[in-house]
Amino acid sequence: MAYRSTYHGKFTGMGAMLRRPWMLRAVTKPAHRALAIAQALSPTGNPAEDPHPGLYRSAFKVTYELKNKPFRGQPALRATATLVNTAPHAGIVEYGNGKTEKYAVLRRTIDAMKAAHGGS
Repeated sequence: MAYRSTYHGKFTGMGAMLRRPWMLRAVTKPAHRALAIAQALSPTGNPAEDPHPGLYRSAFKVTYELKNKPFRGQPALRATATLVNTAPHAGIVEYGNGKTEKYAVLRRTIDAMKAAHGGS
């Protein structure tokens, strides 16, 4: 008779693991890779016409924190990293408007990350 192995997880132990500093470093590493891709894809204005060339490219930041993600109704802190652009015109560059074409930098960054890692 063959015996099957079983696993009984401890949710408190897994939650503690997801709050550790090394887990925070693990989630920031892909975010920094995405930062490099986004900066490479971002448009830079012509200095003769644009009053702030390169502002959009230099405004990308990676923020990381322990965020509350409730699990089964209980508070649960998890390590998260987010790529953001703090330029005042970031929405216009991403989605476009009547005067500015749509560049979709963050969407193309996600597509490049998926393609690099075999995602769909």
